[in-house]
Amino acid sequence: MQVLIKLALLALTFFLVFINPAYIGKMLYYSLFPLLFLLVGLFYRVAYYVSEKTVRKVCDQQFSYSLFCAQVPSIGDGDLTRGRLVVTDTSLVLFQKDKKGIGRCKEVWRLERSKLKAFRVGQVLSIRRGITFETEDGEVRFVTRAAFKQKDALTKALGWNTAKPSPSVEGEAAGDRSFTEL
Repeated sequence: MQVLIKLALLALTFFLVFINPAYIGKMLYYSLFPLLFLLVGLFYRVAYYVSEKTVRKVCDQQFSYSLFCAQVPSIGDGDLTRGRLVVTDTSLVLFQKDKKGIGRCKEVWRLERSKLKAFRVGQVLSIRRGITFETEDGEVRFVTRAAFKQKDALTKALGWNTAKPSPSVEGEAAGDRSFTEL
């Protein structure tokens, strides 16, 4: 399916770039652009989207929360890892679409909830918002559009009354020159 969509995208892009709108008519030419955007959206869905139903087939534990997002790799490790993040009783797990079969997914990341210190919602990349989980070993960042809307639901799924605050500089150290002057 992905191959067919890629070929259709390539052919349509070639057509839109190299064919003069006067040959086929401007109305037909410009009506092909929504088709191009539709194909791009369909490709994204087929290539990356993982549904809750698919995760339930693979995950042996019940989960109380799930969110489609993309994990930000550590510096220099490559592209975002897109998939569905689920919160179970014992851990946070990211499932990614399996390239081998239609409707299949695989576990690509896991964090035990006991290692989770806190999380915060905000900028995770220069222009993208998301969720940052603070662990004993560092930070793990996820990009998602619904970050601010999902904060309360994620807090509840983790079994916390309120989101645990991130460590910050307070008191006397916050007034130090290194924090107040650039």
